[in-house]
Amino acid sequence: MRPIFLGVLAAAAAGSAIAHHSPAMLYDMTREITIEGIVTEYTLGNPHLRIYFDVEKDGRIEKWMGEGGSRTVLMRKGWDGTEVSPGDKITVRGHPSRDGSPIVHLEWLTLPDGRELYAEDLDQRALEQLRRRENR
Repeated sequence: MRPIFLGVLAAAAAGSAIAHHSPAMLYDMTREITIEGIVTEYTLGNPHLRIYFDVEKDGRIEKWMGEGGSRTVLMRKGWDGTEVSPGDKITVRGHPSRDGSPIVHLEWLTLPDGRELYAEDLDQRALEQLRRRENR
């Protein structure tokens, strides 16, 4: 019974370690992009905020995803899960994926009414330090 318990415990710990990764693993923190689109789905969930949105480019629709900070930290900052709804026009500013896929590490979200929300766990100073490390 003990080996089974230890195996389950190890698997749970490994899953947590993978879930809590640095954004620099997946995103180019030295570059910033701005994208406008129409929300198709929004989830303030675990492990991260996710906004799926359609972007019109050259007459065709590209499906994008913006991944922001963790639910717990964003809720402490005042997020409640009702920030955007399907059909809303948004602007996201953040860091592109390293592999060129249509995914952005969401740093700033501009709502339909023009308000900007900071969508990252890290504060601005910590994010600047991370960028400096990437440029070494």
